[in-house]
Amino acid sequence: MKYTGRIICSMFILAIFVIMRVFAYKYLNYPITAPPVGGIICLFIAWWLGKKYDRAKYCSERDALSGLYNRRFVDNVFPMLLAQVDRRQAKLSIAILDCNNFKAINDTFGHKKGDLVLQDFSVILSNCIRKSDIVARWGGDEFLIVAPYADKKDIEIIITRFNSQLHKLYEKLQVELSISVGIAVYPDDTRNFDDLVIFADRAMYSLKNQS
Repeated sequence: MKYTGRIICSMFILAIFVIMRVFAYKYLNYPITAPPVGGIICLFIAWWLGKKYDRAKYCSERDALSGLYNRRFVDNVFPMLLAQVDRRQAKLSIAILDCNNFKAINDTFGHKKGDLVLQDFSVILSNCIRKSDIVARWGGDEFLIVAPYADKKDIEIIITRFNSQLHKLYEKLQVELSISVGIAVYPDDTRNFDDLVIFADRAMYSLKNQS
């Protein structure tokens, strides 16, 4: 969770306090060395309000179970990403990943184990992507990777890296794990976000049906 709200609120109150203290010292003969009790109290209140804002913003952008970004965040940020890659005449790739036989995992081991699998998936995905990439829980056992300035080969490297970590997760959880992946590249496959998702989703299900 970022500190944006807390920093902005605290800096705003601090700036007001400094201005008031200088004004009082200059025009009201108020001693500059007087204990800033009121200012300290206001800073604590500002920090508390900023923390509430940061928490609300975090919850609006993140998935509660995995801690990854949610669909709403991706929908909001994607137009800006497209504008950036368009300016540089670059490509952007997305990948939809689906956990194979996830229902069987839930039915066999219980939903608590299933939640643990999704949480570990999320940690591994976060560690496999680049700093410029975004990973989100797209719904259920589906995850979305958005990779700006990446072609199909670039995002396949990320998927290969992720697959290599699945065996370690299998050893940890004692659950057989595999994924089906669908990839779409902007602007090669389509120039619209919804169509990119549909393209990747169809590719993912095509692979899933073959397994």
